[in-house]
Amino acid sequence: MGIYDRAAWAVIIGLALMLVGGLMLWAYGARQDRRAGIVLVTSGPEAEATQRFHIRLVSWFLVYGVLITAIGGVMLAWAATVLM
Repeated sequence: MGIYDRAAWAVIIGLALMLVGGLMLWAYGARQDRRAGIVLVTSGPEAEATQRFHIRLVSWFLVYGVLITAIGGVMLAWAATVLM
């Protein structure tokens, strides 16, 4: 497998990673917007635990989304230097 084949695969994988990362960031933003308008109707320890779990999950969406998008961008940049 030559260097141009690796660069072509880097473009394909980089675009796929950027798509997945973008979707994760979009989901993070949608969850943040939705959470601002929610009034908590239920109460109790189960509801509080569920809310804490969702807050932690949403924060991991931000971390993974940024990380995956950055890796995809690095792969695209490397492929651009090889192909240009």
